[in-house]
Amino acid sequence: MNDKRRQLLALGTMFAALAAGAAEAPDPALQIRNHSLEIQWAEQGVLPQPFDKVMLAPIELAFREVKPLAGPPGYTGGRTEFPVEEGEQARLAETFDRILREELGKSQRVTLVEAPGPGVLVVKPALRDIVSRVPPEEPAGRTYTYLDSVGEATIVLEFVDATTGRTLGTAIDRREADPIGAAGGFGAVRSTDVGVNQEVRRLARRWGTSLRKRVEQIYFAVKPK
Repeated sequence: MNDKRRQLLALGTMFAALAAGAAEAPDPALQIRNHSLEIQWAEQGVLPQPFDKVMLAPIELAFREVKPLAGPPGYTGGRTEFPVEEGEQARLAETFDRILREELGKSQRVTLVEAPGPGVLVVKPALRDIVSRVPPEEPAGRTYTYLDSVGEATIVLEFVDATTGRTLGTAIDRREADPIGAAGGFGAVRSTDVGVNQEVRRLARRWGTSLRKRVEQIYFAVKPK
């Protein structure tokens, strides 16, 4: 085999490996930065009925599809997006559900309830296009992996009339789970369960706080004068 043919075969193998590990193109509609969770109402000028209670529906998760890793343990092939095991998916859902409930439960204006009914605003949360940047295993011969982001996701919040079941409005925001100082600085987190889970909880807390403030803002907007 001559040198030129060897080079062509090597290039073909490289491109095939890259294609196998590539993720699907992200949905542009889920890349919106909206950290204050401004709501897009379904009908202009139509707000919820007055309410003094809020119900949080179970959170839904949807991950960006990525190919399984191939190769020896710890080998990433230069990839930056990784699949998430079912156990970690369940833990992610539990973390977000718990923290969103904790934040809504802090409100002095509305009461968190478990069932729909009169005077209840229903919030349906979902995490979409979730991306994990945490490799499943440490590369061989390396003590630690440091990450400037453990992942990213888009939160989609539907605000639903508890009586009719009609979606009144939606808030969408995309954020990264990055350590303090990572954005434009030198912050980094070690790729360990402790470090990663801390950043996930921080992200959930940010969204939970923004959600509570937004719900209270709606409460005052529709409260009878």
